[in-house]
Amino acid sequence: MKDDANNSDKNEKRKFHRIKFDGDVTIHPVMQSKSGNILEVQSKGIPAKGNDISEGGIRLELGDTNSPTDILKVNFKVQKFKTVDAYAKLAWKSGTTCGLQFIVLDEDSKNQIHNYVEKQK
Repeated sequence: MKDDANNSDKNEKRKFHRIKFDGDVTIHPVMQSKSGNILEVQSKGIPAKGNDISEGGIRLELGDTNSPTDILKVNFKVQKFKTVDAYAKLAWKSGTTCGLQFIVLDEDSKNQIHNYVEKQK
């Protein structure tokens, strides 16, 4: 007889371990310019609250029920004095909750998230 814990690990589709994260997050829609040749980060941020985080993405609770654009610039802190700046794509949305997949993270931001996740395990 196989162990149920081993079976559930095999069925897990996530690549990265998720950790509770209830920090404040600001998202900025990234839109095509009027010419359509470049992408522009919108200056007006949308406040959100983190639910959980992994090295691959973040789940957010949005106060605004309007759908964010497919590509977003995301800012949040996992360390007191350092801000994580990341670009993410909308992976899913249900009601006021959405999942974002990180698509561009600089090395410092990757390390901050990695260290945060490892400390919380």
